[in-house]
Amino acid sequence: MKPNIYLDIDGVLLANEENLAIGASEFIKYASENFEVYWLTTHCMEGDPAFAVHYVQRTTTEDLTPYLKKFKPTRWDTAKTEAIDFSKPFLWFDDDCYEDERLALIERSALNSWIEIDLSKYPDQLTHEMKLLKSL
Repeated sequence: MKPNIYLDIDGVLLANEENLAIGASEFIKYASENFEVYWLTTHCMEGDPAFAVHYVQRTTTEDLTPYLKKFKPTRWDTAKTEAIDFSKPFLWFDDDCYEDERLALIERSALNSWIEIDLSKYPDQLTHEMKLLKSL
């Protein structure tokens, strides 16, 4: 059973306000075609994915919209972990995990499901994370 994927945008898919991260295009395409992917970002916390799709798409001339539209919206209020379905295996790609979120993951023995993205240290990290996705 393949894990669900939860994706943040800023600091994960986007290197900055104006640029996709290195490898993000390939990551988006592969993830959308091979996994159930959920937005887990402040740009889609109320369940409407339209802004998240636009926010990512505006940073590239490549048409990623068909892939981005496959990502499912989530709803949450204060902690992103409120939107995670802990009854299924998952990977959560995010550049930050707040203390309450970390505790929620630890309580459910799921801390290893959080994949910390640090584009400032590893600008091409998504290229390497593709190896993980392809191994599943």
